[in-house]
Amino acid sequence: MRRTLYALAALVVACSTPDSNARIGVTEPDRTQFVPVGQFLDRRCGTLDCHGREERNFRVYGCEGLRLDPENSPRCRKNGGVDTTNPELDATFRSLVGLEPAVTSAVVQGKGQHPELLTLVRKARGTESHKGGALIVPGDSQDQCLTSWLAGKTDVAACNASYPDSDNEDAGP
Repeated sequence: MRRTLYALAALVVACSTPDSNARIGVTEPDRTQFVPVGQFLDRRCGTLDCHGREERNFRVYGCEGLRLDPENSPRCRKNGGVDTTNPELDATFRSLVGLEPAVTSAVVQGKGQHPELLTLVRKARGTESHKGGALIVPGDSQDQCLTSWLAGKTDVAACNASYPDSDNEDAGP
């Protein structure tokens, strides 16, 4: 009986403590502002030949490639599939933030100053070796999409402009 009470107490404490990032002092970018960024990353980086693969350090989940639900094909609604889901956006967010949590925290705490400290930004800009080459130019709409989110004020218009062939939806699935 006593073991059961201890186990129950431990469970209550575990469920009531802040998440691990808060406990270790990591400040994450705003998840609620991530939808347009996640959609941009899905369309730009999430294909099966890029970051839409399970073996990548940075994995992008969504309708362009890697799916959480094996029943969903790597096709978006406009091509007869299912658009990127909220759990997939959550998984992409976790993958991105988990790459360099301390560095991401420093950039976020600095209101987006020095985003080039992040490997993700350096690789996308082509200042660090990236198999896909340089994908964004500092200051272009793609760069603005990502860096504005890191600064805490996602530029939805820049994110939408980053994939002009899409439906330009700025709402989550």
